Amino acid sequence: MSKDEHNRKEAIRRYLAGESISSICENMSRSRKWFYKWQHRYESGDPEWFKEQSRAPHRQNQQISEELEATIITVRKELMKKKYGRVGPQSIDWELRRLGYEPPPSLSTIKRVLKRHNLLKPKKDSYRKKATPYPEIPALFPNSVHLVDFWGPRHIRGDGRFYSLNTMDVYTRRVNIHPVRHKRHQAALEGLGMAWEKLGEPDYAQFDNALSFRGSNRYPRSFGPVIRWCLLNKVEPIFIPQGEPWRNGCLEKFHDTLENQFFRQITFNDFEHFCTEAKEFNEYHNQFYRYSPLGGSTPNETYKKDRLRNDELAKKYTVAEYLPLTDGEIHLVRLIRSDLKLNIFGETFPVPEDLKYEYVIATICTADHKIVLRDSQWKYQLSIEYRLPE
Repeated sequence: MSKDEHNRKEAIRRYLAGESISSICENMSRSRKWFYKWQHRYESGDPEWFKEQSRAPHRQNQQISEELEATIITVRKELMKKKYGRVGPQSIDWELRRLGYEPPPSLSTIKRVLKRHNLLKPKKDSYRKKATPYPEIPALFPNSVHLVDFWGPRHIRGDGRFYSLNTMDVYTRRVNIHPVRHKRHQAALEGLGMAWEKLGEPDYAQFDNALSFRGSNRYPRSFGPVIRWCLLNKVEPIFIPQGEPWRNGCLEKFHDTLENQFFRQITFNDFEHFCTEAKEFNEYHNQFYRYSPLGGSTPNETYKKDRLRNDELAKKYTVAEYLPLTDGEIHLVRLIRSDLKLNIFGETFPVPEDLKYEYVIATICTADHKIVLRDSQWKYQLSIEYRLPE
């Protein structure tokens, strides 16, 4: 019997003989917590209560057979050979289900197998959200919010520079890739029309503050064709804060995929070749890419399951040469800094002190010629006159 085991039995013997717990603990230089632990063990009725129990976890990590582990590695390597293949645990899980493994091992188990065989890609440093509340519009159903941005410029040897106007539906992660030669407003309008025909018309379209989306620095209140096109189709444009591209985070992540799993994997002959391959990759992404936020479903599966209408893709879009400024709302999310100035497309307006270092939503109401200012919780703060040209 070890010394520790002897002390435990001695403590309980003295307690049963009538000695106080305080006296026992003080005499043996032990804590009351220590005494109560071994008293509880003694009262459990276990004849070997005084012996130390194993501290190994009661539940072991999920164990898998060598055959299944080998299958996981084989699936991973086969996925890596595919032209646009996804190789993460979600995709491997789907392939295992297709092969008849029901239920397959957990995603964490698949990840451990990949790590054990050095098949995990190192993660990039992710953006850490600041504590300042940000007024996002939640995507509660398909086509509630679209993210829109240009990708590029990129170059093809012997054929010059090009861009792509990319649109993503936040709820389903469905995308539309529209290659263009330039990033002026004509290309943006053409890309938006194509995206809405393919994905459906959104309630909100979110942009950065590029001139091709908002209009002119010289005439900021005239608004550009993209804003006018949105209002004409009852789509409310949203402009993220200047210098914060991560507010279009889902689309930025897709741009990384487009760059690394498509553009850098193919040698393109010319721009036409890129357009052909981009269309194929677009369809492949929507049909086969699996996203954790979608519960492992693909964008097309999510859309088919949760869409609200069956006829929303029937509309065709034609952009007229002249786009009038119609009634509607234009939203700008802005961070108020120490100067207490609200920046609206280059014009500044004073705001109250209590909005310092807070994000606000400035909504331009074209019908009423005013800006309605709300805080990050969408609570009304004030109204600012904002006369628009006739």
